[in-house]
Amino acid sequence: MTSIEEVIGRIYEAALVPGQWKEALDHLAALAECSGGLLVSARDHIPNRTMLTDNVAELDDIATREGWWQRNTRGQRLLTLSQNEFHSDADHFSFEDMSRDPVYRDLLWPLGWGYAAASHIAIPNGDTLILSFERMRNEGPVPRQAVARLTALRPHIARSALLASRLSFESVRSANEAFGKTGLPSAAINIQGRVVDSNDLFNARFEDAVGASERLRLCSPESNRILEECLAALKSGSAATALASRSIALPRSETTPPAVLHLVPVEGFARDIFATAAYFVILTPLDITRLAPIDLIQGLFDLTAMEARVARTLAAGSDIGSTAGSFGISRETVRAHLKSIFAKTGFSRQSDLAAAISLVRTIE
Repeated sequence: MTSIEEVIGRIYEAALVPGQWKEALDHLAALAECSGGLLVSARDHIPNRTMLTDNVAELDDIATREGWWQRNTRGQRLLTLSQNEFHSDADHFSFEDMSRDPVYRDLLWPLGWGYAAASHIAIPNGDTLILSFERMRNEGPVPRQAVARLTALRPHIARSALLASRLSFESVRSANEAFGKTGLPSAAINIQGRVVDSNDLFNARFEDAVGASERLRLCSPESNRILEECLAALKSGSAATALASRSIALPRSETTPPAVLHLVPVEGFARDIFATAAYFVILTPLDITRLAPIDLIQGLFDLTAMEARVARTLAAGSDIGSTAGSFGISRETVRAHLKSIFAKTGFSRQSDLAAAISLVRTIE
């Protein structure tokens, strides 16, 4: 078994290298005489991200897929207990309690799990960390001396979490300051869409776009729909994550010209449970005197090659009839392309589309 001193070293290494948390959990689980462990970041009782050892991967997969984390009575009980120590579930659930509780009866027991030791830690970004070390049912409750070992290590885990959270926030703040120095309004949002940091240019441009909940709200329903789709794709952690990076058109409002907002996923977000932000949100200035090349239009708004050609031609001032003649297609086909273009870009007027596909200054 790894010594206490070595485990403490692993805990602090993980604060600087988030990928080390899995190995740290393995060592902590061994000290706890358990078979596996989970480190869950949650807000309002809803998990955001999870780090886990290989042994509990099946448990986490089933619990996530079947919605058990949202009705986890064991976890809810934990959050009412003291934060200063680890707790054995056997001290708070009798065998009769467990046999009546769906989490034990229908999730844990059928998979062979039965007991755990857990604690929770509040971190500065507003999330709650839940550490749970799982033990097989046939091995009985987590031994008291093992729970005591975890409690002795808890201050180190809490300090490591504080350090990791602070480092993550400072890196986000530095990036927004750098964007500001190049003239780009930018902000960082978390996976719920809440603004966690922004520069002065972004604050001036989006003064009314952040509500009381601190969630970013864009100026049109269609733009908001695309933003929510991107957040959902990032949450899914599946192949849909490829859709998470998008450029969103912002139509003209009474006080602001049309613009393009770029969503850029924060590097390492999926691997760093302490990551403060999921996205950088960057507004790029437009030069309405020139039109962007077709390949840039296509890539910027995820258009097909023909849609990009039609969009550029219409933006240059052609009407539907002349555009149809230029490409040797019918008016109905042009209208169908335009409908698809509007759906993908979020615009509903050709004048706004023309401004949005004007040559966008590249981010150096």
